[in-house]
Amino acid sequence: MAVPIWPEGGVKKKTIQLYKPIPESGEIELRKEMRKILDGDDSSPQRGHWILLRRMETAQRCTCWNETGEGSEKYALDDRKYDEPNENCTICNGNGWIYDDELHLVRRRLVAPPIGLAGQEQGSPVGIMNVPYMVYYFKYYANPTKKDKIVEIENDSDGKPVRGSDGNYTEMEIHNISTAEPFRDIRGRIVFWRVAVKQEVI
Repeated sequence: MAVPIWPEGGVKKKTIQLYKPIPESGEIELRKEMRKILDGDDSSPQRGHWILLRRMETAQRCTCWNETGEGSEKYALDDRKYDEPNENCTICNGNGWIYDDELHLVRRRLVAPPIGLAGQEQGSPVGIMNVPYMVYYFKYYANPTKKDKIVEIENDSDGKPVRGSDGNYTEMEIHNISTAEPFRDIRGRIVFWRVAVKQEVI
């Protein structure tokens, strides 16, 4: 005699919840909490620091890309032999793309394993260097991508970005974005961005 696996009408059970459901009105407003951490308020200090998010316009190459020679070499054809930018270009800074810089207040932390593990050491003109991985936290509207770069700039003791004598922000480090992940909350709304980066070896 066979016994059906599922009884007719289904299993009538009442589930037990370990925690009471919290209505949306009682949820923590994560956007507000992130803004409080980065900007600070009347009861807590600013914990973020200013950086530049360098947005690469990859639809447009800089004029220095694969540029021709000068003088007698001006009209020499290279058959696109090199396809590279001029590293001394004052427009794209050797990136090869036109870009825009945006000022953002962020929080960062180091996530690299100890020195010597696979993928940490890279060759450079001055020898082997340890290149750490870091994670940056942006506000919900930043929308960074893998094409962009993060430029660390100098901040003063009051947490404000420092400009040099030429009027530009004082750049300190450049980081290539490995991945940019939005952290989502209720109904898929983005509440902050988590961006993993690796320092560019110059």
